[in-house]
Amino acid sequence: ASHGLLNEEKFVRLKEAGVSMYHENIETSKRNFPNVCTTHTYEDKIHEIKLAKKVGLRVCSGGIIGMGETWDDRIDMAVSLSELKVESIPINALMPIKGTYYEDLKPLSEDDILRTIAIFRYINPDAYIRMAAGRNYFADGGAKIFLSGANATITGDMLTTIGSNTSQDKKMLTNLGFDILK
Repeated sequence: ASHGLLNEEKFVRLKEAGVSMYHENIETSKRNFPNVCTTHTYEDKIHEIKLAKKVGLRVCSGGIIGMGETWDDRIDMAVSLSELKVESIPINALMPIKGTYYEDLKPLSEDDILRTIAIFRYINPDAYIRMAAGRNYFADGGAKIFLSGANATITGDMLTTIGSNTSQDKKMLTNLGFDILK
């Protein structure tokens, strides 16, 4: 489930309704957060993650890379997610889109994306590192990402970009030797 900022009672109700995992991206580092979000605070996000965990939900939380953050910001985000013991970490590479605030940012290089994935894997060895938006930067559909530390993906279209389909992802991952969880 991904319902934004909730109170503890609503988290309990979600758990009672059968929800097992809650999604609440922290987006970036604490230091960089005010540069990418003005509707709420980084502390609001951390509070939500802790509430979700308090009622027994697993947490999916990550962010977007390529929004002008530094390498220190990426490392700080990875460390924060580790300290929160987040089980699933989606990493999105910004896809600059005309008409948006970040339209003029230079897309990340393959090497920057691969290094970021490797850093997140190293800092979060037990988490699912999920590559989401940005896989289409790679001619091979993102196979290199799974060789640098990602062990999960988000399949299908993203909010503003076209993704890969389930059949493509299953074929790519099994060709790499991964077992597909059902």
